[in-house]
Amino acid sequence: MRAYRHHIGTAIAFALSLSAHAADAAVTVGLIEPTNAIIEGSMISVHATASSPEDIYYVEAELEGLTIELTPTEGGHFQGAFDLGELAGELAYGPHVVTVHAYNTFGEVASAQGTVHRYAPLTLGWNALAHDTLTEGWRFAAKCVPTPPYACQSLRATFRSAEGQQVTLSAGNPQPVPGHLYLKEEQAWYGYQIPSGRAYTLTLEASDGVGPTVTKTIGPIYVERNPRLTAVQRAPGTILDFDAARILFRDPYQRLGIFDRATQQVTWVATIPQGDLPISEVYGALTPSGSVHQSTTGHILAWVNGARRTITSAARLDAVNGDNIVWTTNSDDWAVATSLSAGTNRTLWRVDGSRSPFQADITPSGGVYFGTYEDAAIVGPSRVRLGDHAGNLQRPITDGTNVAGRWWDGMTSSSYLYTAEGEEVFLGDSITGTSAGLLVHAGHAAFLKNDGAVNQVWLRTPDGEQHQISDFTTSSQFDQVKLRVGHDGISDTGEVLFLNGGKRYLGRAGGAPESIGSSLGHGRWLDGSWYVTIGNTILQVSSAQGAVARLAAPGNAEFAPEEGLGGEREVLSTSFAVDEVLDEPMWARDLHEPDALPASADADTDGNIAPAAAGCSASGPAGSAGSAAALAAAVAGLVLGRRRRARS
Repeated sequence: MRAYRHHIGTAIAFALSLSAHAADAAVTVGLIEPTNAIIEGSMISVHATASSPEDIYYVEAELEGLTIELTPTEGGHFQGAFDLGELAGELAYGPHVVTVHAYNTFGEVASAQGTVHRYAPLTLGWNALAHDTLTEGWRFAAKCVPTPPYACQSLRATFRSAEGQQVTLSAGNPQPVPGHLYLKEEQAWYGYQIPSGRAYTLTLEASDGVGPTVTKTIGPIYVERNPRLTAVQRAPGTILDFDAARILFRDPYQRLGIFDRATQQVTWVATIPQGDLPISEVYGALTPSGSVHQSTTGHILAWVNGARRTITSAARLDAVNGDNIVWTTNSDDWAVATSLSAGTNRTLWRVDGSRSPFQADITPSGGVYFGTYEDAAIVGPSRVRLGDHAGNLQRPITDGTNVAGRWWDGMTSSSYLYTAEGEEVFLGDSITGTSAGLLVHAGHAAFLKNDGAVNQVWLRTPDGEQHQISDFTTSSQFDQVKLRVGHDGISDTGEVLFLNGGKRYLGRAGGAPESIGSSLGHGRWLDGSWYVTIGNTILQVSSAQGAVARLAAPGNAEFAPEEGLGGEREVLSTSFAVDEVLDEPMWARDLHEPDALPASADADTDGNIAPAAAGCSASGPAGSAGSAAALAAAVAGLVLGRRRRARS
């Protein structure tokens, strides 16, 4: 009977054309839900209000031919739900109209409409991953790809540096593909080139006006576009060390791996445990048979001929060269030299209860020179003693021939060189307390010397001549990193690498320093060329006369997805079709799920020394081919243009 009255009422309403705009709006209806809603699952809730001077007799909702009755609740509210069941998957993507009709007892009717969407999230793509370095010829690009019939309405990329620099790129019009949005950093547009020489956090935002705004934050991303620097290889993560054939890196999942530069195969050597220290405290070096590294939890771990080994715990890795390492306990009252391949340990120094910082360096043959605040002299192999000066002795540096050291008296650091002939040479005083104020390589020694106002860089050549390299109004400093302090900044011929005012310089006797980029990353001399590592990228320094030839090593010109969200990487390309889909590089296929790591061969849970067998180089990279020819062979087709300079 009720259905009969409903149809009679509908007929009367049709005949008299009663609606919300007729019959003096005798019936009013409002739709609360859905209003521009996204369908989730198979149920669609409907919530409406209806009122009339006469009683509301019947309220219904209609969607794509389906009709349901809404049940009155309180205060003129009516509710119900569509149960689409299997039909939910058959609805076309796009908007669908829900119409609510309300009838009073006189047969008068009013209607209201809302929209529901069968919706798939948009895809956000970009061409830079965390720890990437945007280099010369590489412009940042991003894209927003919707699910038809929807269209992207906004796409924005914001780069923020720790210094407060901010650059925002927005997609403009026209667009090459209807509904899609693309943006690309364009050098020709003022304000649209990301300033070089900085590290940024990138925030990407895209919206199609229907679903939630898609936001992705990535970082750090480095920008270094000095024309003197050419990217020659990228690793699957942050580079910790490299030689001619391999790269030691840490990936976004906090795994350590060794990347074969020729085959691009990855050997996973460890997963970094999450301890109290920040991830940035993880550091390490390549060894002839693998690698050694310091973990955040105070463990020193080695990868030795395919096996993972714990060297010790509650300790600090202090020096590495070839097969030999030096480490100290966290209390700094015990220092040990370990031969990794032989599995032998030798106590260098022990003073229980001492808080004196222990610092050492290792010669290529395995001899150790060390210094502490307990003694004014550098102690070397066979307990040889070098120097006896006032102040606290800081890290000694040796290239296997010469030894250098600094003594800090609270105001001045005094630097001395000890030659193979037994001569002590005073190098100069500097106004800095840092121990990283000396470089020694191939008989050359670089040092900081105060000119009365600031520290300048000086060089002593093997023949004993001293040359001032810098002449800036602000203090210069050396480019130093853990495990390589004192070794990376001098070439075989006496060029010196140093930092000043946020820039990296190359200096030589008799010539003005040359800027080769910002102070990002770390620079080093290797097999006849200068290199800079920034994030996941190795860049080669060209000579002032000409640029290094660009290369296309296998897998370098490929994209790597970011966590399945469409992130893309472009390497060494001057043109970029942002909508192009390319295969992953070989190493990227292993990034998504951590591989099982081999069990530790001899982990010592009691923190005792565990012998191992590995090695590295602080004065020169272990495993290095040792020449330009060997480097080329190891990299398998990787062509590195060698520096050719006119020497003054």
